[in-house]
Amino acid sequence: MSEQPSSMPPATLRPASAALACPTCRAAWRGVATCPRCGTDLTALMRVAIRAWELRQATCAALCASDRTAEALALARAACQLHTTPYGQRLLALALLMNGHMAEAYTLIEQVLQAQQPPCPLPPGKG
Repeated sequence: MSEQPSSMPPATLRPASAALACPTCRAAWRGVATCPRCGTDLTALMRVAIRAWELRQATCAALCASDRTAEALALARAACQLHTTPYGQRLLALALLMNGHMAEAYTLIEQVLQAQQPPCPLPPGKG
């Protein structure tokens, strides 16, 4: 496959560590329907997380069907737009590679690897 221009914007994503949070008080979301800190109803946030998971599952199915790579790329992009996770980023990178978007996949893989590195170097013999 060769590098092809994409009609979609490049894969610039929020950091995967930017977990879903309460929109009112910014407390980390713990998978509950009501924020334990401020009492905000978080069912809409739960729907977003579920939809992103469904899109990631559909991406896997499309990637396994080798004739649906363009669909897989669209699904992976949509999932990452809703909720960026390390798993979702890896799926997006794979979909980019399978569609011939080598440079964009390489950039995304670099972002993922940099995000996984510890914030400061470990002393020798500690890592």
